[in-house]
Amino acid sequence: MRALFSIYVWVVWLLHLFVLGPIALLFVAIDPRGAGFKLVKWGSWSALRLAGIRVVARGLERVDWAKPQVFMGNHLNLLDPFALCIVVPQHLAGVEKAENLKIPVYGWLSRAWGNIAIQREDKANAHAGIASATDRLKSGASILILPEGTRSKDGAMGPFKKGGFHMALDAGADILPFAFNGSFEILRNGDWKVYPGTIEIVFGESVPTAGYTKESLGELVETVRGAIAANLNG
Repeated sequence: MRALFSIYVWVVWLLHLFVLGPIALLFVAIDPRGAGFKLVKWGSWSALRLAGIRVVARGLERVDWAKPQVFMGNHLNLLDPFALCIVVPQHLAGVEKAENLKIPVYGWLSRAWGNIAIQREDKANAHAGIASATDRLKSGASILILPEGTRSKDGAMGPFKKGGFHMALDAGADILPFAFNGSFEILRNGDWKVYPGTIEIVFGESVPTAGYTKESLGELVETVRGAIAANLNG
């Protein structure tokens, strides 16, 4: 039964990608922060609800949405950005690996959305991507980055990459930590089977970067990591 349910879910998701995706691409290309955002938000909600997956948020009232910040959270599976899109009230551009942009329809939508692609194995390219994201922050846009850089294999947080922290320091922006709970039980990295359930996203208090320097970057990383871990279940 689980295999049959999972096949149904993947068919639903692929239909959303290849039928709704091109329509969303048009709206995102024209108005990414308005109609495009609303359509992607609805499409993400529809795809997950039809799979028996609910998304709930706690701590949204703690977020100052008028202030540009670097949103950082743990990374459990490919549903994470779509679940986040459902609960946030405004468009968030993200930093993601360049390989994702090769996925048909999704890659085109990601570019139109304004996501910044980086090739992690190419240091020059990665630095250029972080610099581009830093410029976005300085211009007043918030940026999403999942500092582990890859999905967890066991549900636990892995080491954090420091690019997003350099970005926040260079832009003088605060870091907004958040935690995903429940995602790993729904869809595990390396497994195609999907389970219904609830994804909870908990938003913490902003972590100011004022007072930190390149020399004390490690302390900032540990502070943010601790803030994310404090809102994880288990």
